Amino acid sequence: MDKKVKLIVFTGVLAALVIVLQVFLGIPFGPFSITLALFPIVIGAVVLGPVSGLILGLVFGVVVSILSLTGKDPGGQMVFAANPFMAWVLCLLKGAMAGFLPGIIYKAIRKFKYLAELAYGLTGAAIFAGGFAVSRIMTKVESSVARTIVPIVFTLVAAGLMIALFKMFKSGIAACYIASMVAPVANTGIFVIGMLLFFRPVLQAWGGGSNVFVYVITGLVGLNFLVEFFVSVALSPAVAAIDKGASRI
Repeated sequence: MDKKVKLIVFTGVLAALVIVLQVFLGIPFGPFSITLALFPIVIGAVVLGPVSGLILGLVFGVVVSILSLTGKDPGGQMVFAANPFMAWVLCLLKGAMAGFLPGIIYKAIRKFKYLAELAYGLTGAAIFAGGFAVSRIMTKVESSVARTIVPIVFTLVAAGLMIALFKMFKSGIAACYIASMVAPVANTGIFVIGMLLFFRPVLQAWGGGSNVFVYVITGLVGLNFLVEFFVSVALSPAVAAIDKGASRI
């Protein structure tokens, strides 16, 4: 089979899997569902390249938008009601980057010699900066529940990052681990930034007067992100196995 035909066929199969996972196997939690569709998106980005990852991410964004508009995703429906145009842009952008960035980063990492040193250094710096930011924010928060939950969430994420780094460098499939982690970070990170920039009144209404940033982390996407992140890490060996098998075809 011609290489271009294979690329189109495999991208189509993965796109169908993205649709099935998002429509039928999304896990409702809070205003938004926990998605399993990032797995085939990462497979496409790693095995087929960043362009296929971008296409799969756009498919994901379109499906999320349709589910929101039809009321299947209650949280998304409220976002679209507030600003339909920016909601479309945000859904497509976060989906596209969740597919494109893992593919680009995977290719770059495979060529980089000092990956471990750079990864540990950047992760340590990010954890330090994040801990400082969280401590400063918590001094302005009145809710005792938030002051308890936010540091716990941050600690879990930091611990997860360090465990993931250790496992991926020990396993020898670091590029697949990092690509898998980039997808949920891009998907959730772009969504949070977009919500804070363009939907702050909506967040303030949902948060009932609480600190908007704290509400986003603890009430909107915090646990969803943790589940998606750790699922992505757990499935990284499967991504590596598929990549290795595909290279023989």
